[in-house]
Amino acid sequence: MNGVDLKKLVLSHRPVVMLPARAVPRAPRALLGGVAGLLLSSLVLAQEPAPAEPAPAEPAPAEPALGAEPAASPPALEAEPVGPNELEVADPVAADGLDEVVVTVDRRRKDLQDYSGTAAAFSEKQLSRVGITSVSGLASAVPGLQIGENEGNTEVYIRGVGNDNNAEHGDMGVAIHLDGVYLPRPRGVGAMFYDIERVEVNSGPQGTLRGRNAQGGSMNIISNKPKLGEFGGNAEATFGTFSERRYNGMVNIPIGDSLAVRVAGFSSVHDPHWENAGPLYDIRGPQAEDAYAWRAQVKWQPVPSLSVLAGYDITKERGTSYVGANFDALLRRMNDNGTPAVAADDYLEPVDPNSVDNPRRVYQQGAQPSEDMTHQGARLEVTLDTGPAIIEALGSYRDLSYRQVTGASAGVVDENFRFNDPLAPIDPDNWYSTYWFTKSQSWVGELRASAPDSARLRWTAGGFLLFEDQQIVLAQVNDHVGGYGGAEFNMPDVNGDSQAVFADATFDVTETFRVLAGVRLTHETKSRKDGLALGLNGFPGQGGATRLGTEGYRPAYFDRDIYELPPDATLEDRVNLYLDGVGSFGARDTLPQLICADPAAAAPGQPQTPRVIEVDGHLRCSAGPNPNLGPNGFAIAATPQNESVSNTFVDWRGGAEYDVTKDILVYATVSTAHKAAGYNDTVIRADRGTPFDTFYGPESVISFELGSKNVLLDHKLKVNAALFYYLYQDQVFQQIVQITENTSMDPTMSNAQVTSLRQNSGATSGIYGLDLDVTYALPAGLQVDLHMLLEDARFRDGTTVQDGRIGYNLPNGGRYRVDIGGKWLPRVSAVTLNYALSQLIFTSAGSFNWVVDAQTRSKSYMTVFNGEGRALPAIDFVEPAPGVSSDYDRLMATGREGTPCYPYCGQARLNDVVPAYTNLNLGAGWTHPDGRISISGYVNNALNIAYATSIVSTPNLNLRFYNPPRTAGIRMRVDW
Repeated sequence: MNGVDLKKLVLSHRPVVMLPARAVPRAPRALLGGVAGLLLSSLVLAQEPAPAEPAPAEPAPAEPALGAEPAASPPALEAEPVGPNELEVADPVAADGLDEVVVTVDRRRKDLQDYSGTAAAFSEKQLSRVGITSVSGLASAVPGLQIGENEGNTEVYIRGVGNDNNAEHGDMGVAIHLDGVYLPRPRGVGAMFYDIERVEVNSGPQGTLRGRNAQGGSMNIISNKPKLGEFGGNAEATFGTFSERRYNGMVNIPIGDSLAVRVAGFSSVHDPHWENAGPLYDIRGPQAEDAYAWRAQVKWQPVPSLSVLAGYDITKERGTSYVGANFDALLRRMNDNGTPAVAADDYLEPVDPNSVDNPRRVYQQGAQPSEDMTHQGARLEVTLDTGPAIIEALGSYRDLSYRQVTGASAGVVDENFRFNDPLAPIDPDNWYSTYWFTKSQSWVGELRASAPDSARLRWTAGGFLLFEDQQIVLAQVNDHVGGYGGAEFNMPDVNGDSQAVFADATFDVTETFRVLAGVRLTHETKSRKDGLALGLNGFPGQGGATRLGTEGYRPAYFDRDIYELPPDATLEDRVNLYLDGVGSFGARDTLPQLICADPAAAAPGQPQTPRVIEVDGHLRCSAGPNPNLGPNGFAIAATPQNESVSNTFVDWRGGAEYDVTKDILVYATVSTAHKAAGYNDTVIRADRGTPFDTFYGPESVISFELGSKNVLLDHKLKVNAALFYYLYQDQVFQQIVQITENTSMDPTMSNAQVTSLRQNSGATSGIYGLDLDVTYALPAGLQVDLHMLLEDARFRDGTTVQDGRIGYNLPNGGRYRVDIGGKWLPRVSAVTLNYALSQLIFTSAGSFNWVVDAQTRSKSYMTVFNGEGRALPAIDFVEPAPGVSSDYDRLMATGREGTPCYPYCGQARLNDVVPAYTNLNLGAGWTHPDGRISISGYVNNALNIAYATSIVSTPNLNLRFYNPPRTAGIRMRVDW
C-alpha cells in the first residue's frame, strides 16, 4: 500500500489550521540586461587571435545547450563490438558546426538524426553545467517530461502519459533503466547521476523496443564503461547554497590489453530545502540530503568479437525525507469578520495556493522526518559478435530497502499564519506520523540476437524476464487518539513477474527507403498473499485524550507474526493482533493503560511487573486486556489481503523512413504499448460483511507520428519536427470511494467502507501535438537552441469518474460521479518552450563557456478534475435539505453573500492548478588549455520560482510537493 494511498484514507484526520488570506503576485523578472552584457563581452573576447603555438591535442568540442540533442564527450575508439549501452560519437564537424550524436534509443547505435522518433540525450557535463544533478531536474530540459518527487517516489510523465501509482502493486508508466536494466522500483535514481556517459529520454510508446510498461516512453541512465589500455581518472568538488558539499571522482585502471576496471563514487550533503516555520525549532526541515554512492565495473575483452562487462553499484540516501505542504487549511481559511473569538459570523475566504510566496515553509510537529534508503545491484553483460549475428545477454539482480518517517505537519505557513488562533489552536506536541518500510528484490534477464548494422535486413529478436519479490509495511499512528488510532498495511509476500518475447526489423527496400516492423508478446502476473490491512478504529480515549506515537514509538514492521483474526475473535485476540504490530511504545504513550489491565501490585521489595511485556519477541498485556473495554470493545477492522491478477497483451509497431537527401529524413510510424492490469486493496463489503476484491485492467496507447529531421546550412542548422497523435485507452484513475456489491464503483449504501481505489476510465482520450526542435550554430562559438512542444490532451465527452475529493459522508451513499469530458489530462501544458543561448570561446588562457537555459510551461492541472475553484455540477438526485446534513451540503453552502467565491466557496479547496511559469538556469566555466583543470559555476532555478510537481487532493488534504528552490554553486574538477 502506497503512502499517498494511505494519506488519502487516513491523513485526512490531520488537524487543520485556518489562515488569513494573502495574495502575493509573483512575476519572474527577465535577466535581459545581464545576458546582453555577457553576450557583448563574450563576442569581444571571441575576437582574440588564436594562440601562435598549436593548441593542445584534441580540445573538447563545444557542447550544445540543454535544448538541443547534444553530443556526449567522445570516448576513445576501440576495435571491438559495442554493447547495447555503449556510445560512439563521430568526429566533430567543421568549426562552428553542430556535433553528431549517436545513441541507442532503439537498441542500435545510430545518429539521433537517423532515428525515426523523438528523443533527447544529455551528457553529464551538460547537465552539471546548469546544476542538474538528479533525475528530477531533467524535467526542465525536456519539453513534455514531467517528474514529481512524492515522498521519495519518482513520478514520471511524458506527453501526459505516465502513472502516479507508487504502491507495491503499481507500475511506472515510463520505463526507467540503469545501463539497460529495467528498474521496477526506481527509488534512488536521483543519486545515480555521477560518472555517467549520458541520459537518454525517449518520447512515445516503447512497447516493442524498451519493453515493460513503457507506454509513455523510456529513460535510460548510462554510466561510463571501463576503457581498455587507458589509465585515467578525475576528481570533482562542488560547494553551493544550502551548505551543499558534493564530491565525486573516478579512476580507470587497465590490466594488460584485455582487462580494465573502473571505479567511481560520489557523496552529497546539503541542508533542508524546506523550512520548519513552527515553534519547535529543533525539528529539522524537510529535504535535507545525506547521500553517497559508488560503482565498480570490470570489462574483459579476450578477443575482438567477445566482450564481458560486470558491474556493481550501491546508493545510500539519508536525510529528512519528503513531507509536502498541506494547503487544506488555506483553502478552508475562515475570515473572522472582525470578531476572532466568535465563530457564528465567520465566512469562508480561501487563499490561492499559488499566491503564497514560499510554499516550502511548514509548521512541523512531533517526530523528526527521516529517510534511510539502500539501493544496490549487480549486473553481467556479455556481447558476442559471430559475424552473421550479434548475441547479447544481460542479467541483473537489484535489492532495495527504504525506510521513512514522515513526521507531522500542521500545514503550510504564510506571513499571516495565526499560531495561537483561539478557534483553531495548534498543539505542537502532536506526534501523529507515518512509517514506511519497503523492500524489493528483482531479477531481470534479457537475451537478444541481432543482425549487424551493415545488413540489408537488420533484425533483432529475443526474450525478457522479470521477477520481483516485495515486502511492505506502511503504518500510521494518530496521536491524541479520539477513537481513531491510525492504520497498518502489512504485506509480507508480494510478487510480480513479466515474461516477453519480441522481434523487430528494419528492411532497406532501396538505398533511401526503409520499412520498420516489430512485435512483442507479454504476459504479466501480480499477486500478494497473507497480507493484512488493519484499521485502528474504535480505540478507547474518545475526545483525543489518549497519547500514541510519542518519543520512542516504533512499529514492529516485518516482525509481526499475527496477520488475521479468528472467526469468533475475542477481546484478547483483537488486542494481541494490534500489539503484534508494535515494536515499542513511546515514552509518553497512554494507550497501553487503556487496552491492558493493571498488573497485580508487586510484593514488598519485588519489582513491579510492567503493564506491557515482551513474550517471544512480541508485546503482550502482562495481565491480559482491560476488561473495561467489554467483550466487543476495541473494534479494530482487520482485512486479509490476498489478491492475484494476470494478463497477456501484444504490442506492435510499423513505419517507413525516406532519405530525401543524406541530411534530410522523413518518417511515419505507428506503435503501441501497454501497462499491465492490477488489483486494489481488499475491503470488507458493508452490505454483507465479507471481503470484496476489485481489479483494474491494462491501459494502452496507440501512437501515430509523422516527422522530419533536417541538417542544413553546412551542418550549422538542425531542424527536427514531429506531429503525433495518441489514442490513450482505459486510463487508470485513483479515487476515494465507498465499496458495496457493485463492482462499477458506483456505491449505493452510506455505510460502505471507504478505500482508495483504482479503476479504468472505460474511455479513450486523444493526445495530439507538434514537437519542433531547432539548433543553430552562429559565428564566434555561439549556439541558439529552441525546442517547442504544442500539445492538446483532453478526455472525450461522456468520460465519467467517481469524485472522491469532496468527503466521505455524502448523500445517497457517497455516489458522486462527474463528467470530465473536455478536461485536460493531468500534467499536460498546452505550450512548453525550451530556449537557450550558449557560447564556447577558445583563447590562449584556456576555453570559456557560458549558457543561459530556460523553460516556459503554460498552465497545467494535477488531477483529472481540473479544479480551479469552479462549482461542481449539482447532484441531481439530492433534495434540498434544511441545515447541514453532509459534506456535500457543507461544501456547497459555505460562504457569505458578497464574498468573491459565493456561493461555491468550498470549491476552492479542490484547486489543482499549476500556473504558467518560467524556469531559468545559468552556467559558466573555464577550462585550462590542456583540458585537465576546470572551474565552473551554476545557478539553478535562478528566478526562484515554486511550482507543484505533485498534488494529492482528498477530503481534508491538499498535499503539495514542490520543485527545489534556487540553488547555486561552484565546481572544481581535475582530470588525469
